[in-house]
Amino acid sequence: MHGHARCEATSAGSRHHGLHQGRGQVQQSHPGPLYGTHGSVSVTAKPLKGRALARRLRRRTAKDVREFQERTGHAATIAAVMVGDDQGALNYARAQSRASANTGIGYQLVRLPGDCRMADAMEAIDRLNLAAEITGIILLTPVPTHLNQTMLQWRIAPSKDLEGVSPGNMGHLLADTGIFFTPPTPAAAMALLDSLDLELSGQQAVVVGHSAIVGKPLAMRLLNRRCTVTIAHAHTRNLASLTTGADILCVAVGKPGLITGNHVKKDAVVLDIGTTYVGKTVLGDCDPDSVGSKAGWLTPVPGGIGPLTTIMLMRNAYRALARQLGEAIWTEWDWPSVEE
Repeated sequence: MHGHARCEATSAGSRHHGLHQGRGQVQQSHPGPLYGTHGSVSVTAKPLKGRALARRLRRRTAKDVREFQERTGHAATIAAVMVGDDQGALNYARAQSRASANTGIGYQLVRLPGDCRMADAMEAIDRLNLAAEITGIILLTPVPTHLNQTMLQWRIAPSKDLEGVSPGNMGHLLADTGIFFTPPTPAAAMALLDSLDLELSGQQAVVVGHSAIVGKPLAMRLLNRRCTVTIAHAHTRNLASLTTGADILCVAVGKPGLITGNHVKKDAVVLDIGTTYVGKTVLGDCDPDSVGSKAGWLTPVPGGIGPLTTIMLMRNAYRALARQLGEAIWTEWDWPSVEE
């Protein structure tokens, strides 16, 4: 699954606002060059960029993978299942392949025809579950509409579920056992928050979006770190009344410009996780100028969460291999400090 927000939320004051879900091309008008506030406000928020941290984590992961292979003779291999020929899924597969090459992790793209039956897709996943040489499996999305995407994701063995979307992994996340795989995008968000050296305990956190791959697991990770968490979604009324109280505001919707400065508390940390393509331009869920005039920190789109998402997938593959060989439990907090 992609590291893109696939969830719903509402604009302030609306009882129900039908938002498109996921990534894709949208035919949507925007005031001004992009959001309509460019050049009219003073942007004071510090950019919370993921690229520098991603580079450090990539080096650390490559070192860990190399040393693990030298010690055990085993290397991790990811199998990515792609049904059909969605260009976005193919682009994400290419990004994963590059990241795996840079970290010493194997990568196999398993392509199935777009008209394949549900039984055939499940059988392909079953074969990968049983393949000893495959460490972890991901399902590239979207899949054709005649297939049940959730059932295909749940077909992946929990020990190989690198995106952490199986009921078993979600249950461990809920129980905070430490033996789960966090979906890569929420893991990236938590890594960025930790890079600020914030005391998360007691912070008011609002997550806009409740998808199974971003909103829900991110809210649970924040709750497990003792934040006071509120989740907004498609039926939330008066969104701004919630978000303006947030010390940490995470937005994972896929609706450009949903969040403006009027939604943001002064000096808040704002993680803009949603991505939407308008032509060749990628936009986040926040109006960067308006939000940037109020927030203390703001992730840019692109260049914020995105660079970290793929490396988190590689970290999950490394941790999966260690577990499968009986090594100690690996949690996200085995990451290097941000100063490394």
